Amino acid sequence: MQQAVQFDPDDPGGLRDGMAKLGMASPLIVAGFAYWNDRRRGRTVPDRADFDPVMEIPKLLPHIILFDVRRDPLDFRFRLVGSHVRQNLSRDYVGEWFSAIPNYAPGSTIWPRHQLVDELQKPMLQRPTYVGPHKDFVAVENILLPLGAPQAGWGMQMMFIDFIRRSQVTLAERIPG
Repeated sequence: MQQAVQFDPDDPGGLRDGMAKLGMASPLIVAGFAYWNDRRRGRTVPDRADFDPVMEIPKLLPHIILFDVRRDPLDFRFRLVGSHVRQNLSRDYVGEWFSAIPNYAPGSTIWPRHQLVDELQKPMLQRPTYVGPHKDFVAVENILLPLGAPQAGWGMQMMFIDFIRRSQVTLAERIPG
């Protein structure tokens, strides 16, 4: 099964079709995309200034990650990690650059996905295997969304993330092909 799908946010079936390809079902991902898409207001991407997640989506805030994107040289930095996400990762990454973290650095599977979202300015759905401290989790469902930034040479990205427990996995996914 694929682990990532990039889609056109102007395609009415793009989110649904992408989630189906990855076997995703999280309502949190749908809500996060709807929030981001509403803030676009006809533009390719919304600006970071268009968001106030604390006031507008307090229930989604624990499931959000904000990344800074430095374009020259290219690198990504964890700017904000929601409380639910932070407690399910192996450590707190706030303030760290991808280039300094082996699993995120160039050559990893994570780096090129963030690079594509920045270059193409289109959302990406991802459903990788969970790697972290909780044995009950088997996968992660997330959506990576591009944001505009006011500074030249910089961008931002927003991610909504849901952790999938073993008990949520369907019987079909548990039976080897």
